[in-house]
Amino acid sequence: MKQCPKCGKMLNDSMVFCTQCGTPLANAAAQPAPQPPQQPVWPASQPTQSAHRFAQQPTQPAPQPPQQPVWPASQPTQSAHRFAQQPTQQHYYAPANPVLNTVKQMATSPLFLAATAAQSGMVLFNIIASMAGTSGLLGTVGTYLSMILSLGGYSSREASGLLDGIGSLFTGASLGATLVGQCPAILIAVGLWLIYLAEAGKISTATKNTGFTLVKISTIISLAVSILGLVVAEILAIMITATAAKYDDSAIGGGIIIMLLLLVVMGLGILMNSKTLSTLGVMAKTAQTAQPSDKISTYVAVISFLNGIGAVIGMLGFGSVPSVLSSLCNAVVCICFAVFLFQYRDKMRALMAGRTAQTV
Repeated sequence: MKQCPKCGKMLNDSMVFCTQCGTPLANAAAQPAPQPPQQPVWPASQPTQSAHRFAQQPTQPAPQPPQQPVWPASQPTQSAHRFAQQPTQQHYYAPANPVLNTVKQMATSPLFLAATAAQSGMVLFNIIASMAGTSGLLGTVGTYLSMILSLGGYSSREASGLLDGIGSLFTGASLGATLVGQCPAILIAVGLWLIYLAEAGKISTATKNTGFTLVKISTIISLAVSILGLVVAEILAIMITATAAKYDDSAIGGGIIIMLLLLVVMGLGILMNSKTLSTLGVMAKTAQTAQPSDKISTYVAVISFLNGIGAVIGMLGFGSVPSVLSSLCNAVVCICFAVFLFQYRDKMRALMAGRTAQTV
């Protein structure tokens, strides 16, 4: 017998090719057939002894998973009590900038809030007073127009319709003119509210820069109007003086006095707006850079206080209710801001003195 070298099939010695895979068997050597594995023959007593020996060997216990330690019932309580008795770790936080803290305290103080609310009230009552005055003026004018239209042959119905149209047009124009005239005061009110809300944490802190900008724009508008008013007043005074001098030479002296008075009075207003603008710039820079500065205009604070006293006196004129309320709000604004400026300057000086003492 010989075996196919490729598929392992046992073939006769006379076979030339494998009957299963076709491999040539000419040179294949005869190989003995594989013998199946024989089981070992044990003596009769050996299995018994072996079984007896394995039976006598103690069986090893199966490996157990690691057990979690069992704590006594009182130990967790004691551990928790021990940790509870440990003092909590104190975290140190660096104090905030004292300059910015001062600005925040001043901008959220009741004094600043009262002035801001009063500024808003003054704008509202000014608009109401203006519209009430317009309504009264329109009623007076309407009476005369109605008489003229009646004499012109218009019927009462036609005259009424015409007067209603004129009244609506006049009211709209008056409201627009009032809003334009109140534009600087409205900008101040909006700017003050933005500063207050930003420092109080109600809105973004960066919004306070917008608030300062609005107040500055209002001051610039007032400054420009003051300068333009002074120029126009001086030109009119010169023209009137020149005309009067044609008839009386003594009118020249009176005209010069009038021009000087206009220059002084309106010049003080221009100086007030200029100093207010510089004071706002100093305060805005301090709020942005945290660098204290006491360059707060005393002139602005004093004139503001005097304007408040003048507004209180103006309330005694017994005008309309909106006019009286507007004067009251104006007095509150002027007096509160005068006190605010003095307090702000004193606090900035204290901060600057503290920094100087630290550097010495």
